[in-house]
Amino acid sequence: MATGKKDRGVQIPLQAWLTTQIVMDIDTILKTNPNITLKEYIDTQKEKTNVWNENPDFPIYNSGYFLMMAYAFLVVPKESIEKNSLEVFSDEIEKILEKMTIRTNVIQNGLNNCENIIRHLRNAISHVNIDIIEDDKLLFIDKNGKKTTFDGDMRINDFKAFLVEFYKTYHKKYCDNFIVDSN
Repeated sequence: MATGKKDRGVQIPLQAWLTTQIVMDIDTILKTNPNITLKEYIDTQKEKTNVWNENPDFPIYNSGYFLMMAYAFLVVPKESIEKNSLEVFSDEIEKILEKMTIRTNVIQNGLNNCENIIRHLRNAISHVNIDIIEDDKLLFIDKNGKKTTFDGDMRINDFKAFLVEFYKTYHKKYCDNFIVDSN
């Protein structure tokens, strides 16, 4: 078992917590000082918490942040996608997913390949079957009971690109179907 500063099991939740605190605090800071610069904001944060003192090079854009994005952009919309029968895939999403190394991919519920991979990624994230390997790749494992239904990995930067593209596609499909254009 890893311990200390490099232990991802400790660092990722800590990074997610810090990022959440930063996002919540930004609104408060902007209300009191709308002209604050990013540097001034970061310097203020460093004074507020000893975590910065213990980790002076701690990045704002960190692995905790993109896991929060994964949960918010991929896991949370799942119910809305199914409930509203939204088709959330695109050629761009497919191109990104083609970069994955996939060892196991059991097709479920009659989904097309792209939708099926997305479903497995969502399940791996929501059931915490995800790990960082080789310092720049994410490993995703989805299981049904004890049987592995998906085993694949992708580069972290590709996963970030996938999240952004997936959410853009979801948002557009949702708005096209349910938001009335006032123009």
